Amino acid sequence: MRRKLLLMRSVFSFAMSAIILFLSGVQSSSPKLEPPASTQSRETVQKFYGSPIREVYRTSQDLTITASFASNGNLCRADIRAESDAGITDSQLNVVLNELAPEAVRGKFKLGTFLNITCLKVLEQENSAPDSSKKPAMELTVDPCAECSGVSEDYERVKITKYGNTNRHSSVHVTFKQPECEGLDNASH
Repeated sequence: MRRKLLLMRSVFSFAMSAIILFLSGVQSSSPKLEPPASTQSRETVQKFYGSPIREVYRTSQDLTITASFASNGNLCRADIRAESDAGITDSQLNVVLNELAPEAVRGKFKLGTFLNITCLKVLEQENSAPDSSKKPAMELTVDPCAECSGVSEDYERVKITKYGNTNRHSSVHVTFKQPECEGLDNASH
């Protein structure tokens, strides 16, 4: 009799465990009654962080312009990049520059300079023996990145910096010299 009771207790415990597992599986696979979470809206993000510092535009010249504005709405900075790796041609760039900063807005030409900066990058040596700290050995090498050479044109009210080579610029930065733009340039980088 005692043996039968122990057997019944074991069967009952097993059955209860199986029922609990079954019910928990059914509950986790049933559809939730909660509404799905939605992506934050522009208004919600602006409530959290305020108005955007920069906006991105696409031109008809297959370029993107990341624009920074002063609190009064005036354009302070425009960073121009190509949408492809081909770079920005002078014909593409001239159209955009004449729209963003026409000659009348630029003012008189003051000074043009060549940018000849040496950019360095860190290379990890794959085949070198690691030092005692278990970090791979590293060395500096010249980085032929496109942001290391170019030209800068300084006007009365605008500065235009073109990185890269003639007719193949990697990026162009247009900075307006207006009182409302002071400090914005440093804050948005």
